[in-house]
Amino acid sequence: MESSEAYGYLYMLGTQQSSTGDWASTSSYDSYSEESYQSTSPDPVGRSKSRVTPLVLRKRRLAANARERRRMQNLNQAFDRLRTFLPQLGQDRQLSKYETLQMAQTYITALYDLLDQRPSQN
Repeated sequence: MESSEAYGYLYMLGTQQSSTGDWASTSSYDSYSEESYQSTSPDPVGRSKSRVTPLVLRKRRLAANARERRRMQNLNQAFDRLRTFLPQLGQDRQLSKYETLQMAQTYITALYDLLDQRPSQN
């Protein structure tokens, strides 16, 4: 156990709440036992305890990067589709994602208000 981990255990053991609700410092390191702090979670079922090779780690990272790239492309396409439904305000640049969401919210509210003000046809 490294010294910083030991300090953490000592700190946790040294600050205990008394029955009166006051925090008291005790030196209970003598009562510390290594067995009482062992993990209680079960071992993974069906998995070997061998280390993952660097090649497998690299393939996992490449797959994760590809998934993230695909996710971001889909998100950007969705923002582009949303921008096509928003009115153009003569801007020479594309709205940012944040600006697109703000504009969509404003536009939806304006459309709702327009429908709400329309005279009812009975």
